[in-house]
Parts: sequence; C-alpha cells; structure tokens
Amino acid sequence: MKFPKISPSVLPFVNKPYILFFAITERCNLRCEYCFGKYYSETGELSFKQIKKIFTEFYGLGVRRIAISGGEPLLHKDIDRVIKMAVELGFEVGINSNGILVPFHIKALRLVSNLSISLDGASEKIHDKYRGKGAFKKVLVGIEAAHKAGIPLHFCCTLTDSNLKEWPNILKLAKKYNALVLISPLYPRIRGEGGLMVAKAWENKMKKTLKDISKAKEKGANIFYSKETYELMADWPDYTNDISVSKIPGHAKCFAGKKYISMDSKGEILPCLRLDGTFKGASCVKLGVKDALKNMPSPPCKSCRWACFIEYNLLFNFRAQSVLNFLSNRIKDGKA
Repeated sequence: MKFPKISPSVLPFVNKPYILFFAITERCNLRCEYCFGKYYSETGELSFKQIKKIFTEFYGLGVRRIAISGGEPLLHKDIDRVIKMAVELGFEVGINSNGILVPFHIKALRLVSNLSISLDGASEKIHDKYRGKGAFKKVLVGIEAAHKAGIPLHFCCTLTDSNLKEWPNILKLAKKYNALVLISPLYPRIRGEGGLMVAKAWENKMKKTLKDISKAKEKGANIFYSKETYELMADWPDYTNDISVSKIPGHAKCFAGKKYISMDSKGEILPCLRLDGTFKGASCVKLGVKDALKNMPSPPCKSCRWACFIEYNLLFNFRAQSVLNFLSNRIKDGKA
C-alpha cells in the first residue's frame, strides 16, 4: 500500500488547500466530439520556471497532491521535467491523459502515483465513435507500455449515448491491467441546449446505469468511486443543471476552493474545474499563490453532480464509506 503525502491541510478545519488540479496545456492531439475544452491554442502556457515557483508556493501552503491534465498534458514541452520536479518537491502526482503519447514519456511517468487514461469503450467501434478513427489502437499501445513499466493505471470512462452498456466490458479489460475505472456521465451543460435535449431523452437510462454501477461497486467491482457517489449522482434532482446553489440532501459539505482548487495553463486559479470558463480566475503569476487564493472568486454552488467532486467532498468530510474506499484504492494501486 502506498501511503498518501500528508500535511495538516488535509484536515477539514484547516483553511488551506490539499489538492491542486492543474491543466498544464490547452492543446490536445484529439478532437473528441463531446469535449468542452478549448484545445486549439498554443499560447499562454506557463514556463517551467513559473510552474516550479508556483508549485513551491503551493507546497509551502500544504498542498501535497497535484493532478495534471490538459488538453493533453503530455504535449507540454516540459512535462517530463515538471513531473520530476513536482515529485522531488514532495508532491504526489497524478496524470490524466488520452494515452497516445505515453510510450514516449515512460521514464517520467514511472514517478507518478497514478496514470489515468481515457477509455470510453473496450472496442475500436465504441471508443473511436467520439474520439476519432484509430484512437483505440493508439491508446492500447499506451496502456500496454504503461503496464509493462509498472505504472499504476486508472481508466476514465465518460458515459455517452453510445456506451451506456459498455462499462462492464471496460471493467473486464481494466482487470487485465490491474486498473481501477473512473466512470462519469457526460454532463449536459457542456453541450448547450442540444446537450439538454439529449439529457432529457436519456436521463432515465443514465440513472439506471448509475444505479447498476453502484450495485457492481457494492459487489467489489474494480470501480474507483464509492458506491455512495454513484447513488448521489443517480438521485440528482435536476437533469438540466449539474450544479445547485442549495445543498442537495445527502451531499457532503463542498470543499471547492478550500481543500481543492483548479489552475489553468496560464496560472489562474478557480475553486474547481466545473467553474472554468464561468468566472475569471486569480493569477498566481501576477499576485503570487497566497494573494491569488485571497482574490479567488467564491463558488456560487453548494452541490454538484460531478463524480470527482462528490467523492472528494465525501472524503474530506470523513464519510466512512468514502474513506474505506480510498484506502482500498490505495491498496489496489500498490499492487499495480
């Protein structure tokens, strides 16, 4: 079992962040049809020197976990140096990738605590529908390379209209690589009015799928999120919105902007990833991390349907099921 990096900031009554979600680049080598990212710009990325300064300041405040994503993070010219530097500073580092460039970064990726690779299907037909022709073959090459190198793997599956019945097959494939699977629904807000129409048409099917996933988790399936998280997502009251300005019954107190924060490729921070593009963040480059945190906008919501934030909120509120699930995941990652 790999023990997490600990600091007093992990405690709910300590008003300091513990996790930093960092989108290191907006660029991506795929054009997934359902994606809400603006992955077409090469401008505005932080330099290695700027990233090191910001990471050092965050470490001093108590952050111990950094989740690096994009765009496609492995496209950043300094990604290997950034991973090595972050680990040397004392961070636990996770990487979210589409998997295609993994074989070219094995040495650096051996340092991470987990590599999360997007996988929407266990076959070429389903995975490639929204991610593009040839994507499945390329991601399998990346998965094989990471597994051979002993890198702890997670698979990230986004539920869409094409793969609502595919997740059991992804679980089977994941077992081959000792991987945990993070399953999340496609949130309607990222597709505008068209997304809401789709959401209305499939909401009942989505709720049933989430409940089926919850049952599979209860039986010990290799699913990352806790059973409680899937139950809360299935019982979400308003399919037209993925956030709520009032606290939804059953949901834990939200720690967005307190225990976890989000930083974009330009060094601007927001309480969470969900608010990216909604508010202007505070700049760590111009203000420094401490002052940026003081000037960061407050989240307008108190509950959401986003699996990762539901899980983190349960965990930071020390909900028993989530804590036990966290410990179980650590053990499984240690075997990978």
